[in-house]
Amino acid sequence: MSFGRRALAVLVLIGFGTGLACLSLEVGVRVLHLLPDRFWEPDATLGTKLIPGASGWWTQEEHEFTVPVQINTQGRRDLERPVQKAAGTSRILLLGDSFVEAMQVPIEQTFARQLEAALTRPDAPVEVISMGVSGYGTASQYLWYREHGRAYQPDVVLLSFYPGNDVRNNSPTLEPALPPEYDADGTLRRVIGVKTGGEGGRGVLGRSAAYTYFRKLLLTRQPAVAERLADLGLLNRAAIRPVPMADGVPVDYWVYAADPRPEWREAWAHTEFLLEALRDAVSADRARFVVMVVTARDQIYPADWQQVVQTYPAMEKGSWDVNGPERHVLDWCARAGVACIQLSPTFLAQRDQERLHYHYDGHWTAAGHALAAQTVVNFLRGASRPTAQYAEGQ
Repeated sequence: MSFGRRALAVLVLIGFGTGLACLSLEVGVRVLHLLPDRFWEPDATLGTKLIPGASGWWTQEEHEFTVPVQINTQGRRDLERPVQKAAGTSRILLLGDSFVEAMQVPIEQTFARQLEAALTRPDAPVEVISMGVSGYGTASQYLWYREHGRAYQPDVVLLSFYPGNDVRNNSPTLEPALPPEYDADGTLRRVIGVKTGGEGGRGVLGRSAAYTYFRKLLLTRQPAVAERLADLGLLNRAAIRPVPMADGVPVDYWVYAADPRPEWREAWAHTEFLLEALRDAVSADRARFVVMVVTARDQIYPADWQQVVQTYPAMEKGSWDVNGPERHVLDWCARAGVACIQLSPTFLAQRDQERLHYHYDGHWTAAGHALAAQTVVNFLRGASRPTAQYAEGQ
C-alpha cells in the first residue's frame, strides 16, 4: 500500500473515531439527562409562563436531582383538573414561584400533593390547585389570579411568599429578567419578559446537547476562561451572564441588609401594595387569603450563610439579618389582618434530622416539602405550632 493510501486510511480511522466519540458524548448527555429541558415561554402580561403539555427532565450542574417533569394542559405543573369545582369539594389555590413549581422533586413529593393528601377525607375531598412558575413574584401571581385563578373558585388562596427573591421580583428597577410595570399611582399594569441572548450556538452546534452541556460547564465553572475566549472572539459575550452585583455583593443578598437601601424600601412598598391588592381580590371572591412565608436555605443553615459571606469579602463589612425579610412579612400580615404561616420555627427545629434545602440549588428537598405540608396542615387544623426561634447568632 502506498504512503498516500496509508495516510488516507489513518485519516479515515481518526475521523471515524472522532465521530464515534462525539456521537457517544451526544447520546450520553441525552440519555443521562445532564441538561435541563426548557418548560417556559414568553407571556405578554405575566412575563413568562409554563408551556402547556411540555415534558422533559430537570436537573442542574451539581446534579443534586434529576426529575421527570410534565406540565398539564392548563400550563401548570400539576394534576389535570377541571376549572369547574365539583360539588362538595373544597379547593385550595396555591400561588407561588419555583418553590411551588417544585421541579427539584417528583410531583408526588411536592408540597401541593402532600398537602392535598393530608387534608382529604373520604367524606370531604380537598383539591390543591398548584400554580407556581420560576421567576414569579407577587406581581405575576396577582395578575395570574386576577385573570385565571379566580375561575377555579377556591375556598382558600394560599400565597407562597419567598422573601429571598419575591421582593426583588416586585421591583421595576431591581428585577433584571421579569420587571413589573406600574402606573404613576403604583397600580400594576403587567410584567415584562426581557429577552436574553447567547443561549447556545447556531446550526448543528446549537442542536447538540453535548456541545450545550460542555459550553454551560465552561460558563458556570470556568468564567475566567469564558471571558478570555470572548476576548478572542471564540465565544459570544452575550452568553456570559455575571451575577448582578452592587458594591461587591450579589444584588439578591441586599434583601438581608439590616439597614435596607432606598431601592429596597421602594421594593417593599411595591410588595405591600401587591399583597393588599391580592388580599382584596381574594376577599371580593369570598375566599380566605393566607400567606405562607417560605424558608431560605441561608436562614435555616448558618454554615451555608457563612459560606456565602466568605465567598464575597465585601459582605464581611456589612450588617446582615437573614430573618429580617420574614419578620417584615409577618409584620405586614399582622397589620393587614391576614393569616400568616411561619415555616421557619419548624424547619429550624428539624434541620439536623434530614436535609430540608438542597445545598447548591437552595430549594426544598422532598423532606422539606413534606415538613412544609405538615406545618400548613397543623396551621389549618388549628394545632399548636413552635414559637419563633431563629438560628444561633442570626
